[in-house]
Amino acid sequence: MVELNRYRRESGRPPFPSPNEETPLLLPIGRRRDALTRAAVRNIVKGIFEGTVERLRVRGPEFEGKASLVEKASAHWLRHTAGSHMADGAVDLRMVRDNLGHESLSTTSQYLHSDEDNRHKETKSKHRIRW
Repeated sequence: MVELNRYRRESGRPPFPSPNEETPLLLPIGRRRDALTRAAVRNIVKGIFEGTVERLRVRGPEFEGKASLVEKASAHWLRHTAGSHMADGAVDLRMVRDNLGHESLSTTSQYLHSDEDNRHKETKSKHRIRW
């Protein structure tokens, strides 16, 4: 939120949008007020990852593993990470589905990462029969 507020202020807008604001979230550089395309956002994210890889490699061979990992990163990778954090943070899976724009909970369920103890604890505490 801090970065989003800074971004809005830099483009001459208040830190938080008004309820009726129609300005797109991400704007191109300059004075244009039309939204960035998906391809433009993807290219920006890709460039950030590429720059990160270069900076890691300059730091030396001990950072090669991290550089290789970031080299595989993508905008979709960030989306999956956000979905996983929401699911791991106990956000209702229906809300995660809606936030990610999935049509089915079965698609969203791939973001669940539960271990056996947590699964048992959750089932025991919320099961309708209350065994």
